Amino acid sequence: MLPPTVPLVWRRSKRARRMTLRIDAMQGSVVVTLPDRTSRKQGLEFIHHHMDWISASLAALPEKPVLTNGHDIMIEGNLVPILHEPTARRGTWLDDDGLHVSGDAEHTERRVRDFLLKLAKDRLDTAVKRHSERMQLVPSRLGLRDVRTRWGSCTRQGRIMLSWRLLMTPVEIRDYVIIHELAHLRHFDHGADFWALVDHFCLNGRPGRLAAERWLRENGTALLRAA
Repeated sequence: MLPPTVPLVWRRSKRARRMTLRIDAMQGSVVVTLPDRTSRKQGLEFIHHHMDWISASLAALPEKPVLTNGHDIMIEGNLVPILHEPTARRGTWLDDDGLHVSGDAEHTERRVRDFLLKLAKDRLDTAVKRHSERMQLVPSRLGLRDVRTRWGSCTRQGRIMLSWRLLMTPVEIRDYVIIHELAHLRHFDHGADFWALVDHFCLNGRPGRLAAERWLRENGTALLRAA
């Protein structure tokens, strides 16, 4: 069965027609979805039958970063060292040397995460405003979330949600996601007109868009496990 360090999450769905398994990359857990009338015993047998796939998928997950002194965090595509400054009285600040964190070492991880969330809000807000002006498309509301599967979304009411983890991606990747979601304010689908609008505003057009999508496929899981 699963190692004791791997969380097992049970979910039940009235709409599910069969049992499914997936790996939650952020939590490093195994998520089992059961149809409404399927028992836990059947679910355990299902897990046992797919242990080879589960073991291989867990092993393929990138190592979860450590947000303490001497380790690195990705900011706008650059690895930034975390520097603990126990005697400093400046809180947390970013400069050319790295991300400095004052205070007791036991609080470093929390302070790094709090700083990243604030920085993400500032920089993503600025980026959305800039691209909104370029595209003449303004969301009714912008929100940042700690989502596990989607980098962004747009509702029919014009509300746009972005993952705060876009702060970690290179700027051109972040901008692609923002342009993608803003384009949904005009075309609420993924038809030809939608992609033509995205490609028009995306850096390097369609090749740039495809490169951004490829980057997210190849690197997204690692970012989901960070911070």
